[in-house]
Amino acid sequence: MKTIGRYRVTGLLGKGGMGRVFKAELSVVNKIVALKCLNPHEHMERLLGRDRIEVLFHTEASILAGIHHPHVASLLDFDYDALRRPFFAMEYLCMNIGSLIGETYETEKRTRRLTPGRAIQYIEQTLEGLARLHYAGIIHRDIKPYNTLLTDDDRVKIIDLGLSRLRGEIRALPETFKIGTPFYAAPEQEERPEAVDERADLFSAGVMLWRMLTGELPPESGAPKPPSVLNPLLGTVWDETLLTGIQRDADKRYQSCEAMRRAVHEAYQQWRETLERACRWTMPEPRENGRSGQSTLRKNPEKVSMAKARPFFGLDEWYRPNRNVLSRYEAEAAETVKDICHGIIWQQSGSPYPMDWPAARQFIKKLNRDGFAGICIWRLPTIHELLTLIYPKTVLGDYCQPSIFDSRRNRLWSIDKKSYTAAWYVDTELGFAGSQDMTCRFYVRAVADA
Repeated sequence: MKTIGRYRVTGLLGKGGMGRVFKAELSVVNKIVALKCLNPHEHMERLLGRDRIEVLFHTEASILAGIHHPHVASLLDFDYDALRRPFFAMEYLCMNIGSLIGETYETEKRTRRLTPGRAIQYIEQTLEGLARLHYAGIIHRDIKPYNTLLTDDDRVKIIDLGLSRLRGEIRALPETFKIGTPFYAAPEQEERPEAVDERADLFSAGVMLWRMLTGELPPESGAPKPPSVLNPLLGTVWDETLLTGIQRDADKRYQSCEAMRRAVHEAYQQWRETLERACRWTMPEPRENGRSGQSTLRKNPEKVSMAKARPFFGLDEWYRPNRNVLSRYEAEAAETVKDICHGIIWQQSGSPYPMDWPAARQFIKKLNRDGFAGICIWRLPTIHELLTLIYPKTVLGDYCQPSIFDSRRNRLWSIDKKSYTAAWYVDTELGFAGSQDMTCRFYVRAVADA
């Protein structure tokens, strides 16, 4: 097994122009970390030269070491490998906003939308992290969904500061060298990356919020459609806020993180008021998940590869259910909920903390040892069972229906594996299935036959 310094490498997480990021374990304490190692692409090395790239790499590590903020990734270690190549260690986090919305290398393809509450939580935290960087005179220049990691408790951590710059710093770069990511980089950054200010990061944040709420990217030229047209569930209260955030003229967009955060927060409050008015006039329908389907659901575990997942689980291109299965819930005593359509009983809440997949199986064993709710046949649910917990929101009134389950625990492990090291999970709030490394930490909601 490959080692880098004191770390045992267990997998490749990603690679970019400057280096590679590995999943690794500090074996002496069994701690999983992300290792970023300098290993530049030959094209970047040819453009910038090895010495310049090493300076950029050390600068990124120094920034992470000097910034202490809950929404900026922290440096854990810095060292050199056997070939004297530098590397640094960061906290390992499985999730990021890119994977959550289902963004792929074909960036322009539509993605999943987030609920307004989730999108606002993420963008406010991103802006708070950016405000800290800007206070230190640091302009990130590559804010995008895949550079915003998510912790177990759903907090944003900004990463990848390798191409950031200090305010007022001028570095001569080759004309062919582009900084930032297409669609997310501000127009002025594409033209003069060394002359941009903090407003370039705000443009990127504006595009990210636009994508989270509409599932689309704003057009690179011409007038964009109002967000209320792209996603009618938003109403018109978001239009001005989102359109200001993606203004191509830097003088017309938000001028500071705090100004943008206030505008976003106010738009969300207006949307909440609109929702509350709608809920006062709308009698919520009983929470039944669409057309009736099979009366029994698969309960035996399966190993399902990514290539076979969509047809096997019945998922669309965004890994959401192709159709919704009828479920009718009755809350019972001892924190359980019965699905009378399928003859199964769920935990109403679930595990108190997120946990990795092996720990999830131990949690089930403990429930059965303790006889939780008088039941000793609890098990991890299959993906087919978890998909019945999804309640899609197609009209504003769907937000009026309170969940019978604990809404704070919505990313849930299944018993189904993808491989020997990965398993499938379901995000019940956003309504999709996904797979992750078994060392990731999600909640558990146990199920039992009634």
